[in-house]
Amino acid sequence: MSKTIKIVNYIEITGEMVLFETLTEEEKKEAAEKILDLIMRQAGYFKTENKKNAGHLLS
Repeated sequence: MSKTIKIVNYIEITGEMVLFETLTEEEKKEAAEKILDLIMRQAGYFKTENKKNAGHLLS
C-alpha cells in the first residue's frame, strides 16, 4: 500500500507564516527572486549593478 504525500509550502513574511499559494503572482515572483539571491550568495555570487566589475568582485 502506497501513501500519497502532499507538500504544503509556507513562507515567512514579516514574521507571519503565509501559505505560498495564496500570494499574488507578483508576490510569488518577488519571493522567488529573494530565495534565488540567498542561494546565490551562499554559493559566493553577489548582485551588482556595476556591469564593469561584474564577475570580478572576489578577485
